[in-house]
Amino acid sequence: MSNQDRFIISFISNNQPDNRVVQASTETLSADEAEALLRATFSELKDVELSDVQVQKKTRPNEEEHGVPGHFKQP
Repeated sequence: MSNQDRFIISFISNNQPDNRVVQASTETLSADEAEALLRATFSELKDVELSDVQVQKKTRPNEEEHGVPGHFKQP
């Protein structure tokens, strides 16, 4: 399993709310670090004005990691 943490970065771009999930090898991510990571990772955000950048650490596992979503599993 990867030792990178996942973060959900929410932001406003072109007056529209948006978000991306990214991985980083740090336990915390500031808004400035998140914006730099967004610009480096997603080419469509490289030259776009971003505002209201918020970061949330994603603690729930991806469905792909466990196969079937919980609401489809039998008790």
